[in-house]
Amino acid sequence: MKQEIKEGEKVTKEKRSTKGWVYLLIGLVIVYLLGLFTVTIVRGVMSTNIITNAQDRVATWFRDFTDTVKIESKKDSDTTEEKNDSSESKNTSDNIVLNVTSEEKSRIEIVKQSMPSVVSIAVSSVSLNQSGTVDTTSNIGTGFIVDSSGIVVTNNHVVEDTSSDYVVVTSDGTVYKTKEILKDSAYDIAIIQIDTENKDSKFTAIELGDSDNIVAGQSVIAIGTPLGEYAGSVTTGIISGLNRSVTAGSSSWYGSTSKTYEGVIQTDAAINSGNSGGPLINSSGEVIGVNFATTSSADNISFALPINKVKERLKEYKTYGKFIKPYLGVSYETISQIYALYYNVVPGAFIKEVESGSPADKAGIKKGDIITTFDGQPVTGSLTDMIQTKKVGDTVEIKLYRDKEYVTVSATLKEAD
Repeated sequence: MKQEIKEGEKVTKEKRSTKGWVYLLIGLVIVYLLGLFTVTIVRGVMSTNIITNAQDRVATWFRDFTDTVKIESKKDSDTTEEKNDSSESKNTSDNIVLNVTSEEKSRIEIVKQSMPSVVSIAVSSVSLNQSGTVDTTSNIGTGFIVDSSGIVVTNNHVVEDTSSDYVVVTSDGTVYKTKEILKDSAYDIAIIQIDTENKDSKFTAIELGDSDNIVAGQSVIAIGTPLGEYAGSVTTGIISGLNRSVTAGSSSWYGSTSKTYEGVIQTDAAINSGNSGGPLINSSGEVIGVNFATTSSADNISFALPINKVKERLKEYKTYGKFIKPYLGVSYETISQIYALYYNVVPGAFIKEVESGSPADKAGIKKGDIITTFDGQPVTGSLTDMIQTKKVGDTVEIKLYRDKEYVTVSATLKEAD
C-alpha cells in the first residue's frame, strides 16, 4: 500500500510537471500572439497615417494646381481684355489713355496748343512732265503765326531770294500764297502776310513771351520742318547760354560773306536745316526765340534770335506797314577785350565791309577800321542794337581806331530799304 502511494505520488508529480510545460508554452504562444497583434495594430495605424498624409498631400497639390489653373485662366482673360482695350484705343486714337509724368503732360499740352500756329515756308515752282505742267512746293524753312489775320514770322535768310515764289503751308496742309514779305537782314527777321485769297480764314496765333526774362537752364521746345520733310517735328532741351555772339557764313577773319548776330540765345534743342524760322518755346507755351542757326562742327549747340527784337518789328509793321530801321551800312565783327589783347588791337566793332553810298561810306568809315565808340557810348556789345536805339535822320559821332590811331567822324543815319 505504501509503495503504491509512493508510486502514485510520483505519478502525480510527473503529471504536474507536464502541465507546467504546457501552460508555459501556451503562455508563450499567447504572448507571441499578443505581440503580433500589437505590432499589427501599430503597423495599421502607421500605414493609416502614411496614407492619410499622402491623401492630404495629393489633395493639397490638387487644390494648388486647381488654383494655379484658375489664376492662369484669369491672366489669359485679363490679357485678352487688355488686347481688346488696346485695339479699341488704336481704333479711337482720341481716347488713348497715356501713363505720363506731370512734366510730360505739360510738354504734350504745349505742343498740342502750339502746333496749329507753326507753319512751313515753301518755294512754289512749275515744272514740265509728260502730263504737262506741274505745280510743286518744296519746304525750305519754318515760321509761326503771330496774328489771327495771318502774319507769320520767319528768318530773313529763309526768304531772301527775291526771284522765288514763296508759299505758306499750315499744319493742316493748306497752302497759302504770300501777300507781302518784309525783311530785316540786320536781325535775320522776316514777316510774311498770308494772302487769304478772299477766304474767310482765321488763323491761330501763338503767344509771345519776354526774352529779357529768361535764364540758362530753362526748359525749351523747338518745333519745325527739319530737312524740309518732317513738318511739325518736336525737339526739346534747355537754354544753354545767353547773349551769345554768332557769326553766320564764312568764319574767315577778313571774310566778306559772314554776318555777326549779337545777343542771341544758345540752346541744346536739336535744330537742323529746315528748322530756321521756327519757334523756341518756353514751359509756359510762349515763344521766346526764333531758331536760326546751328553748328556743323559740334553737337547740341544751336541758336535763336530773342523774340523781343521781333516784337519791335511787329509793332512797326502794324503801325506803319513797314520796318522803320535806322541804317549805317557796315558789316562788322565784335572784338572782345580778350580778342583785342590777342590781336594787339582795341575792343570794338571791326569793320569787315562798307556798303557803297551808305551813311558809313559817306562819313569816311573804311574796311578794317574798329569803331570804339558810337555817339559817345563804348562799343562793347552789339553795334546793331546801338544803331537801332537812334532814329532815322539822327547824326551820330563815331570814334574809329585806324592804323594804331584814333579818328572821329560823323554819320547821318538813313532809313533802311
